[in-house]
Amino acid sequence: MFDLLIKNGTVIDGTGETRFTADVAITGEKIAAIEPHIPVEEARQVIDAQGLVVAPGFIDIHSHSDTYFLRDDRGESRIYQGVTTELAGQCGSTIYPCPPEHMERIQGFADAAVRDYASASFGEFLEKVQRDGKKMGTNLVPLIGHGALRCGVMGYEDRPATKEELEEMKRLLDEDMAHGVWGLSLGLGYTPGVSSDQEELCALGEVVARYQGIITSHMRDQGLGTPRSLEEMYEINRRTGAHVHIAHFKASGRAAWGKAPEFVDNVRRAQKDGIHVTVDLYPYLAASSGITNSFPKWTIQGGKEKAVAILQDPEKRGEIIRQLEERFSTKEDGEALYVVTTEGRYPPADGKNIWQLSQELGLSMAETIARVTVETRAQATCISFAMCQEDVDYMLSQKDFAIGSDGVSLPLAPEENEGKPHPRNFGTFPCFLRLAREKGFCTLEEAVHRITGLSARIIGLKDRGVLRPGMQADITVFDGEKVTDKATYENPFQKPEGIHHVFMAGQAALLHGEQTDARLGRFLLKKQGFSGEYSISLDKK
Repeated sequence: MFDLLIKNGTVIDGTGETRFTADVAITGEKIAAIEPHIPVEEARQVIDAQGLVVAPGFIDIHSHSDTYFLRDDRGESRIYQGVTTELAGQCGSTIYPCPPEHMERIQGFADAAVRDYASASFGEFLEKVQRDGKKMGTNLVPLIGHGALRCGVMGYEDRPATKEELEEMKRLLDEDMAHGVWGLSLGLGYTPGVSSDQEELCALGEVVARYQGIITSHMRDQGLGTPRSLEEMYEINRRTGAHVHIAHFKASGRAAWGKAPEFVDNVRRAQKDGIHVTVDLYPYLAASSGITNSFPKWTIQGGKEKAVAILQDPEKRGEIIRQLEERFSTKEDGEALYVVTTEGRYPPADGKNIWQLSQELGLSMAETIARVTVETRAQATCISFAMCQEDVDYMLSQKDFAIGSDGVSLPLAPEENEGKPHPRNFGTFPCFLRLAREKGFCTLEEAVHRITGLSARIIGLKDRGVLRPGMQADITVFDGEKVTDKATYENPFQKPEGIHHVFMAGQAALLHGEQTDARLGRFLLKKQGFSGEYSISLDKK
């Protein structure tokens, strides 16, 4: 007797192969059978999926949901998109690991609500989570943030690591990789990662390579300097063998618009030359980050507070202002940078673009950005319309580029959020499926592959991402003709349409379009088996 039977659906199995009509039977946490006709009498529960697609649960290959479940275990913005698993701990930012004597450093990576969960290791973090009985809506695949390693060992000092400091970073990383973390994330456009060098990255890459892990990278430059930034990643692979993965690939900034084909060709040449490099991107024209992401990188080497200090120094302030004036020289430039929230630090800026705010303040746009930065101590969150449609479309047409949201798990109620977050938090995967359908980037089979099987293969997940007997029963059932995003920049708090059911480990997380009370998320850990192969260990919440 099966526990669950999904009848009459169109199976798109995550491999990219042609769809077929079949029933999917589940026993316990696993897919038990996929056959043309399974009698309903053989199952305890039956879901009719007539006219719907039955696919693997969607995998978000670039997520920042690491600690959001500690505040809200629903994961609404993920479950309603059909997401069941997230690769989290991206862009160099995690709240572990850290030498115990320097824990106050790593606490700066966490807001007040989760600061007590900052930990000496991922293992210690997991113990705290389990101690407090915390639950979560989606599975999380953990990475270690390079920025956390560097901050914990040497603070925000703008210099190369000493041999002793590098050995300590390697020790911390090795300890967590042995515990089951999947790899290392780099945030080379942010502090303190911006202060690292090739030797440091390769030394840490050697640790990751020993565990056959992955190194994901927010590269040092995502605009005109992309070729140089890519070369830095390729060199890690050449020297260590570690798999490198380019996060949220783009041609950022007006000066780089039109260069998507050149950047893609760069990756293709590297792959042809034997570099193990993979890519993800999101289907939006805007990025989202802190306000200092608009600053020249030299201003944050040593920490975001350095930018604030420079702006308050009459002798040094002028150079920042001059460079900001070059970047924000037209009304369109100012309208392209929107302040999501200052979290109460400077309310006049909340919900306004820089051009609009500059007119209200009677300041230049450069001086307006400086004002917001100083008033918020560089803690303002912004949305930046940095890409052009042609480049985004070109990259979306690359059939081996995976899709990641670069978002977080958020509630749908506006009053439970700060400002208006990027719509990618609420709509990335239905948005991609809609665009694939409307613009013909790829077939539906290929689109599903890019948010399931391809992502699982890139990460190294072996028991999900594909519908096959024996695989984990993480399944999303959706309407392939109608699935669409509804979230906008003006009103991001809208559920997608067309996602009908979501099952995780054989249990319903979303049923008939509504989230259930079940919190089925787990940490998925990577363990080395006796054969030398890697299998997945599930630590239940």
